[in-house]
Amino acid sequence: MGRFVLGSDNTGARMMAKNWTDAEQILALNLYRLLPFGRLDKKTPEIISLAKVMDRTPSSLSMKLCNFASLDPEITKTGRKGLANVSNKDREIWAWHIENPTDFQKKSKLLANELEQEKFYEASTDTKITEKRVLVSSRIGQSIFRKMVLENYQSKCCFSGVTTPSLLVASHIIPWAKDDENRLNPKNGLCLSSIHDRAFDQGFWTIGNHGEIIISEELKKDKSAMMEEMFFQYEGKQISESQSYVPGLKFIEFHQTYIYEKWLKN
Repeated sequence: MGRFVLGSDNTGARMMAKNWTDAEQILALNLYRLLPFGRLDKKTPEIISLAKVMDRTPSSLSMKLCNFASLDPEITKTGRKGLANVSNKDREIWAWHIENPTDFQKKSKLLANELEQEKFYEASTDTKITEKRVLVSSRIGQSIFRKMVLENYQSKCCFSGVTTPSLLVASHIIPWAKDDENRLNPKNGLCLSSIHDRAFDQGFWTIGNHGEIIISEELKKDKSAMMEEMFFQYEGKQISESQSYVPGLKFIEFHQTYIYEKWLKN
C-alpha cells in the first residue's frame, strides 16, 4: 500500500470527485467492517462524520462502502447486492485486506491514532473544525478498540459469560483518560457486561496477577441475592481466556493500585 495521505487533494473543488488515497480507502474499508449492511446509508452518523474529515459527501462515502459490499462474499451469497460500479482500486484494496488481515488491522489502528493526534490536519483556528476532528477520531478509535476487544473474548463477558451483544462493553483496564498511548491497545481491554464494566470502573472488583477475580469488601456489604448471583459466586474464578491479547500485567497492576485499592484506603 502507498503512503498514508488523508485529504491530500488541495484543489478548489474539494467536495467534487477526486481520487481516493490509500489512507481514505483503509478508513472507509475499516468503517465498512464496523457497520452492518443495513447501515451503509448516507444518513448514518459515522458515515457523515468520516466524510467530513475526508472533505467528501456522505453520499460519496456511502457509495464506497456499498462498492465494498459488492465484493463481500458474506453479502453476495445471501442474494444482497452493493453497487455495480466497483473500481480496480476497490478490488485491489479488498483483496489486500483479505490476504493481509494483520497488516490491515495495524494500519487501521495507526490511522485512528494519527487522526486522534491530528497529524493529518493542517493547523486551524476554527474551533468547530477542531471539535469535529476530535469527535470523528474518537468514534473511529472507539469502534476499532471495541471490535478488537470483543473478538479477543469471542463476544462474551470475560467475568460472567454474558453473550448478548447490546449488553457488552469494551472496557479499559487503565481508563481512557489516564493513558493516551494505550487507548487502542487491546491488551488494555476487557469484554464485560454493562454492570460488570461499571463495577470494574468504580473499583468494586479487580483482577489478580494470575487472572483471578477479586471482589472488594465494599461490594460485599450488599447482601442481596442478586449481588450473590451477579458477583460473589465468581470470586476467585479466572476471567475467560483471551484469544490473541492477554491483559497486560502493568495495566492490571495499575487498576489494582489506583482504582480497586481506593476502597482499602477508605
